[in-house]
Amino acid sequence: MTDTATIDIAEDGEASRSDQQVDPEATAAYWLNEFGVALAGDVDMDALESLFVDDCWWRDLLAITWDLQTARGFGQIRAKFGERLPQVEFSDFAVDQSIPPSLADGVVTAAFTFQSGIARGRGIVRLMPDEAGRFRAWTVLTKVEELIGHEERTTSVHDAARESHNKPVEHRESWPEKRRRETEFADTEPDVVVVGAGHAGLTVAARLGHLGVDTLIVEKSERLGDVWRLRYNNLSLHDTKWYGQMPYLAYPDNWPVFAPKELIADWFEAYAWILQLNVWTQTEAVKADYDESKNRWTLTVNRGGVERVLRPRHVVFATGAFAGEPSIPAVAGVEDFQGEAIHSSAHHGGRELAGKKVIVVGTGASAHDVAQDAHEQGAQVTMVQRGPTYVVSSKYGVPAMHEALYSESSPPVDDADLLAMSMPWNLFLEVAGPGVEALAEIDKDLLAGLRDAGFQLTDGINGSGLFGLSLTRGGGYYIDKGCSQLIIDRKIALQHGEVERFTPTGVVYSDGTEAEADLVVFATGWPNMRDNLRPIIGDEVADRLTEVWGLDEQGEIKGSFRPSGHPRLWFMAGGFQQSRYGSKLLALQIKAVEVGLNA
Repeated sequence: MTDTATIDIAEDGEASRSDQQVDPEATAAYWLNEFGVALAGDVDMDALESLFVDDCWWRDLLAITWDLQTARGFGQIRAKFGERLPQVEFSDFAVDQSIPPSLADGVVTAAFTFQSGIARGRGIVRLMPDEAGRFRAWTVLTKVEELIGHEERTTSVHDAARESHNKPVEHRESWPEKRRRETEFADTEPDVVVVGAGHAGLTVAARLGHLGVDTLIVEKSERLGDVWRLRYNNLSLHDTKWYGQMPYLAYPDNWPVFAPKELIADWFEAYAWILQLNVWTQTEAVKADYDESKNRWTLTVNRGGVERVLRPRHVVFATGAFAGEPSIPAVAGVEDFQGEAIHSSAHHGGRELAGKKVIVVGTGASAHDVAQDAHEQGAQVTMVQRGPTYVVSSKYGVPAMHEALYSESSPPVDDADLLAMSMPWNLFLEVAGPGVEALAEIDKDLLAGLRDAGFQLTDGINGSGLFGLSLTRGGGYYIDKGCSQLIIDRKIALQHGEVERFTPTGVVYSDGTEAEADLVVFATGWPNMRDNLRPIIGDEVADRLTEVWGLDEQGEIKGSFRPSGHPRLWFMAGGFQQSRYGSKLLALQIKAVEVGLNA
């Protein structure tokens, strides 16, 4: 380590910042010891307060409450966590050497491990010196990793001593017979039914399986992966393959940095097979009723035309925060339009677009992908921009955003996720400005070209760029993969406003301009996930539930992988990275309910 100087100990016993270099490991170890002392027994809140700077943050993921909670300032820490802290029984705080402590810009960042009365966990602390030079906590993350006595199932060499491996078993099942029995649930009920087999559904089912919770996934598509396989022609991940990998199985080293939809679709099938997930395809959830007296659902599904009633204790909806029935503006005259008007989720693109006049409504990621594909296949393309969009280049922006944590040179993904989660979202959005400005400087030629072409740009919500838009809106941004240059070169035309009405041969825009069209693709998003479920769960249950996505007042994502408003209904939604860490948080909550730790 480069910062090797020792920590001076002031007369009052606290660590103070040396005028020389600071040893981040010693600083963190000293603070963690004091933190543990303050949290012991009845908890000394005054001593605890002395360990934090005035504008401090504590983000807790399941360790203090069975929720995702963030407190800003010690007043909020007292209010949110004070009564619960003595019951947690925090202990055994220690520096976690898997993420070496570091010092940058006067701030010590250190990972740590801890234990509570029921769980083991990890965390991250950022320490900064106060006016007296004493290091105090600026941000603290505490996150549960496993429940004591209910750890994830793994294979041991000592499993070879099991009786089934050492003596004959009459009428022994073959492996396919065993898997068919487990998957069919012919004479048992699943503990959990996950509705939806995209990346969110698969990851939470994998997590639950490792915790020994019997789980069934129901998916209405014909094949696993069709949610990707059947979408528009050039769809791929917009994030790097390291950012987008799924738990337990990393993508191969030689995969493309932006995996195309066909690879992702086939990966879903392989993932389910390798991890022994129980999946029913061509199966749609029809009706779900909850019995309060039995703490069970009656879930009716249609499996290939045959009705089946399941009675799980939990239902997880993983149908997508931005999926389901799409949002398509009601535009007059569409019934007279002789061309095709569809949502981007139903658009396939490809060779048949050659020579056609295509209008794409929207300027988010899907809209750009659809427009670029149409142009590349020989179509005449116009994009309709309804509002400003944040644009960052793939060439420069992606390495700048992802290289530190999600690249071939980054830490193991669990460590990267811990570091990413350690920054409270509201704080991240407050301090994102300089980074967003730096990206804009790198991309200045690209952005200037877009402005010259009439493309309306934004730097995001309060200047927070891509991540602010992703967390709050789930859209409104584009990581450029070539479409921006087509706009700059006027090879894709730009129209501002709305499609006001259709004509038999095209559209009329809100400025009165008419245009011919063979195809109009609405890349206009989806309604809230909660409202898409109303036909299944009914208004009474739906009205109890939180919305899904966007940030609540404390800066935590609404609804997803946390309590939903119903004790045994859960939402899994988010991108690949969010689903990777969120699936573990959700699975731990369900396991805790099942074993009586979270009644």
